Amino acid sequence: MFDVQVTFQRGNLVLSGELHDGGCICLSGLNGSGKTTFLNVVAGNLSPKAGYVKVGGADVTRLPPERRGVVLINPDSLIPHLEVDRHLRWGAEVKKAPLDGATVAEVKDRLGISFSGRVDRLSLGMRERVSLATALLSKPKAILVDEAFSNIDHRNDFMSAYKELCAVGGIDLVFTTQQQSDASLADHHYEMVDGRSSRLF
Repeated sequence: MFDVQVTFQRGNLVLSGELHDGGCICLSGLNGSGKTTFLNVVAGNLSPKAGYVKVGGADVTRLPPERRGVVLINPDSLIPHLEVDRHLRWGAEVKKAPLDGATVAEVKDRLGISFSGRVDRLSLGMRERVSLATALLSKPKAILVDEAFSNIDHRNDFMSAYKELCAVGGIDLVFTTQQQSDASLADHHYEMVDGRSSRLF
């Protein structure tokens, strides 16, 4: 469950963003509307000018990113030199979280990861599958996906499976998109326009 209300300013961008929901949340908006900046504030990579960030009932506003229980994924989120299976386990190993082979196999099967090799030698869509699966297997409280569904083949099927796996794991999910139609896959829909978010459902 997210309870977020923040303001942030950088250059000409004045951000006023909020989230007050759990489950799967779509954050739509045009390029440059402030979606990425907002996710970075929630993740802790940027400090808000004012407001608060609460995740799962805990106030994480002043905590560093690694202590928030939140993972932010974008198309560049990968560890290039790792092999696929090693990459999938990386996040859980860093957190010292238990991870059995059956769970890894199930996630690979549900998310269509049937390939191997070094991650940096994969197509962009395959890299995104691996990065998103790695985040899921690290069992955070929440995953923030910034345009990282965009290059995946059979995207709707993948997003539906990813949403289901997050729900089973009790993980809240926020994903950004420039297409409002993507909100049909979400439980809730927020729109970002000129730095200001509003809840549509």
